[in-house]
Amino acid sequence: MDEIAMRTAGPAEFREWASGLLPEIDGLEGEGHREFIRRRIRDWLFHLSVQDGHVPTTAELAEVTDWMQRTLAEGSRSPAVLALLADSGRRKKTRNVAANRARSRELRPR
Repeated sequence: MDEIAMRTAGPAEFREWASGLLPEIDGLEGEGHREFIRRRIRDWLFHLSVQDGHVPTTAELAEVTDWMQRTLAEGSRSPAVLALLADSGRRKKTRNVAANRARSRELRPR
């Protein structure tokens, strides 16, 4: 799923792919497996929307997993997203990574 999400053109394409997967998820044994996959789909939809330029609210950020917050802190090039993560990330490590990257020279306009 992660590889597919990284290769899609955006949230709409991934949402279409995931909609075909959702009926299959219901057939899995164990609610934990189903919930993990649903949560990962939500995380990737969030990530792809941020890549498309959406700057999430604090409430939207709180809805994604720690893994996704850290993924965004490590990979986002948006100063606004990094500032949000630095202020509102759930974990101290995420906040620190985002704050350090927000101060990075490579993200500053030339």
